[in-house]
Amino acid sequence: MIYLLLLIINIISFFPEMKNKQETIKAMTFNIRYGKANDGENSWEFRKDLVFNVIREGQHDFIGMQEAMIFQIEEILGQCDGYQYTGITREKDPTKGEASPILYNASRWKLIEGKTMWLSETPEIPASKSWNSSLPRIFTWGIFEDKKSSQRILIVNTHYDHRSAEARHRSSMVIVDHLKKMNSNLSAILLGDFNAGEDQPPITYLTDNSVLPLKDAYRAIHENPQEKDMTFYGWKEHIPGTGKRLDYIFFMGDIEPVSSEVIDYNADGRYPSDHMPVIAEFK
Repeated sequence: MIYLLLLIINIISFFPEMKNKQETIKAMTFNIRYGKANDGENSWEFRKDLVFNVIREGQHDFIGMQEAMIFQIEEILGQCDGYQYTGITREKDPTKGEASPILYNASRWKLIEGKTMWLSETPEIPASKSWNSSLPRIFTWGIFEDKKSSQRILIVNTHYDHRSAEARHRSSMVIVDHLKKMNSNLSAILLGDFNAGEDQPPITYLTDNSVLPLKDAYRAIHENPQEKDMTFYGWKEHIPGTGKRLDYIFFMGDIEPVSSEVIDYNADGRYPSDHMPVIAEFK
């Protein structure tokens, strides 16, 4: 009788733990390098299997890709089961040019709403550009709902201009303005290639808590800067002191990172892209 009573107590105490146990959220930002670049031995055809490997291995909830052309997205979806995406390209014709799509694990997450907008003075106008930006630049956002818990989260993915410092700074202002307009109760993850170092205005504007409480997930885990932080080497050998940190994952709201890494993956010296993917896991 006593044994049976103890068993019942253990069962009752066990189920609340199961109920309160929250799944983590895994995110990755990955500039996959546009597929029509004349990169010789590093052209898409010779490295795409490495991109597929990175995506399959991670089993992420959300992947923000940059420089992704439609045919690249389609090939990735064909090789990496379970993902769907939202986002269009930066051109007036949404089937041409580069996109900054958000891939998501469709078995867990449902897309509630989403849109691609332009980093310009007129974000709603396709292919618009401002502030001496060399090209139209975009951000894609989506509100996603966990199919089991009904938890919702805002994901934003972007790619800043590589030439105009003013455009990069102003782009951060556009992003922050958009985040302010969204539901303040939602946690958010901002992914992207920001083409700026962490001490430069486009990044410091994002992490200035007087503007918006965005935090750098990688720096929250790795407080002291070091060589392994670098995310861009071009196609050059990864020699210490030659890389740049351009790719970030920011977060805000009721989530905290439990891990974050730069994925320095190669096969016999061949890399999947000229940028390295960055991952973060949140609870």
